[in-house]
Amino acid sequence: MSLPVRLAALFRFGIGGLLSSAVAVGITALLHEAGEWDERVAAAAGLAAALVVNFGVLRYYVFRGTHVPFTSQLVRFLGSSGIFRMLEYGAFLLLAAFTGIHYLVTLVLVLGVSFGLKFFVYDSWVFSRSHRQ
Repeated sequence: MSLPVRLAALFRFGIGGLLSSAVAVGITALLHEAGEWDERVAAAAGLAAALVVNFGVLRYYVFRGTHVPFTSQLVRFLGSSGIFRMLEYGAFLLLAAFTGIHYLVTLVLVLGVSFGLKFFVYDSWVFSRSHRQ
């Protein structure tokens, strides 16, 4: 795949990440503030909604032309998302324990590295546009 195509997908990936984050925060706030849901339940619902939106955005907008069947792709996405969340949390805990970096800076660093890794994994495996699997 050409560099311009990959860079365009990376740009769309960033837009998808922003949209997914807005859905998570928006649904959480709406359910907690307007619906009077417990904030922990509202956050779980917001994150679940973001996961659904994220899959759709990645499949149909970011990585257009994917050749992986829907069900197989969904399983890969959910599995890799779960692994990424665990790795992000582990990296956050390690950096927090062994550095004096402010926790929010630590989180941004971890999420920044994760963003790049996720793009690579999603582009080359989960939402592959090649016919090789």
